[in-house]
Amino acid sequence: MCEFLDFYYYRMSPPCYTRRMKRFITAIAILLTLLLCACAEGFPVGFAQSPAPTQLLTPSPSPTPEIPRVIAVFGAEDADAFLSGVEDAAKDTGIEILAVSGGLSALASYDPEGDAAAIVYLSGNSKALPQTNFPVYVFSADGQAVSADLPHLTYDETAATKIALENALTYPPHLSPVRMIGLFSGEGSAAYALWQAAATNGIIFEKGLFFADTSETPLADWLNDTILRYYPGALDCVFAESGALAVAAADVLAGLGRDDIEVFSAGTDAETAEKLSPILLCAVGLNLADAGARCFAEAEKLLSGGAAASDTLLPESFWYSVKP
Repeated sequence: MCEFLDFYYYRMSPPCYTRRMKRFITAIAILLTLLLCACAEGFPVGFAQSPAPTQLLTPSPSPTPEIPRVIAVFGAEDADAFLSGVEDAAKDTGIEILAVSGGLSALASYDPEGDAAAIVYLSGNSKALPQTNFPVYVFSADGQAVSADLPHLTYDETAATKIALENALTYPPHLSPVRMIGLFSGEGSAAYALWQAAATNGIIFEKGLFFADTSETPLADWLNDTILRYYPGALDCVFAESGALAVAAADVLAGLGRDDIEVFSAGTDAETAEKLSPILLCAVGLNLADAGARCFAEAEKLLSGGAAASDTLLPESFWYSVKP
């Protein structure tokens, strides 16, 4: 027992305790020094700093260019209403309408990029259409013959004179027989033949006839002299075979202040439909805006790889109305 106490006392003696504490403090100091060095270098002790991962940038895909879809219109330089009809019908379809001047010559040299089709406006004595590597839809504005191999819309004016004459005869203020002046291109015209038949049947009370091909007096002078023979209320209307004759007649009547007489036209040439008035009351003929819309509808089918239908466009009556 005494030996054990002696040993314990020896182990815990102050000099021994002091040495152990110094060692402990020294170890703590070294550890703190290492920690401070490690913090200054930016990474924790005992761990190697992992390199920052390399960020791989995925390249953005290049946008795919849109392939244009185009319907080119040839020959409509003097048919604004037709071109407007095409453009209005094409709205919200994503199809570009390209008006190309130069007629059939321009069609022969046209070399489109991407998907394309064409609308050809035929007027006058048009020549045969050239061969193309894109589909074509044809509008025959003057009723020209078109090859059966080409889809087309053909205007048939045959009924225009009959419709216009019926409009004049059945206009509500008029009573049979209707007191009328007739303006014609010549005595041999189909329009004059219809007039003669109505006059023979007592439906028309003929008050004057003008034939452009044989008259030695200009229309304006002839009509001015003829109208002055009749007091207001003695004439019902003037019937004109063409739009040009109708517009000229309306100008004379307006100049004389004779709004008691109406003009009925069997044609829409000379922009007659756009010149309607309380005097130039009605015109019958080609609806160019409708023709343009119908041609676009069929050309769109061709552009999409489908088949287009051929059809006939009939005359339409245009009446003056007060615009709101």
